[in-house]
Amino acid sequence: MTVSDTLPSKPAGILRRFGAMVYDGFVVAAILFIAALPLPVLDQLASGEAWALTIKRVYLLGACFAYLGGFWVHGGQTVGMKVWRLHLLRDDGHQLRWKDAFWRFTVSCLSLAALGLGFFWVFVDPHRRTWHDHLSHTYIAKVESA
Repeated sequence: MTVSDTLPSKPAGILRRFGAMVYDGFVVAAILFIAALPLPVLDQLASGEAWALTIKRVYLLGACFAYLGGFWVHGGQTVGMKVWRLHLLRDDGHQLRWKDAFWRFTVSCLSLAALGLGFFWVFVDPHRRTWHDHLSHTYIAKVESA
């Protein structure tokens, strides 16, 4: 079975995907705001230690992953994806596992770090897939109306 056999005939639209990303961006910002509340305590304990910055970054990335990965694994939709009627699946059509979600999240961070090039790949890919879609063997489909 090839990837093109398992992908939906009409991939999720670019504007719809962007809308979901913006919506989820607001949710992630709120989560990061709340998650950052205990960080001043670490600043007092570490008092300028270099490792403290790394700990903070890993902690905040973990908070982002907990939100995104949790929704991807349990239902295949983040809050933004539900609003914009999108669903995330593996290439074989099944729900993501934690391993898939972790790989997708990691590669999406790299896509973003590459000045967003991984996200802009949707404009040249025939199935409108990003780098993290390709490398995590996932795709985003539009949820058909009931």
